[in-house]
Amino acid sequence: MNKKKKSNRSGYPDEAIKSLARCFYPSMVDFFNSEEGQREYEKWLKEQEALQALPVAA
Repeated sequence: MNKKKKSNRSGYPDEAIKSLARCFYPSMVDFFNSEEGQREYEKWLKEQEALQALPVAA
């Protein structure tokens, strides 16, 4: 038997999460396809690269 692992561990019902996603998704896509969204994403990528370059404390 192949059981699907539950990914929603928030405590909120799956239907509530899906409903929110349906509401926010179009706005998120529009933002990330905009010039401002692209600039923000590039900024975030650079921040992530900088974080990866930091030494890890033992």
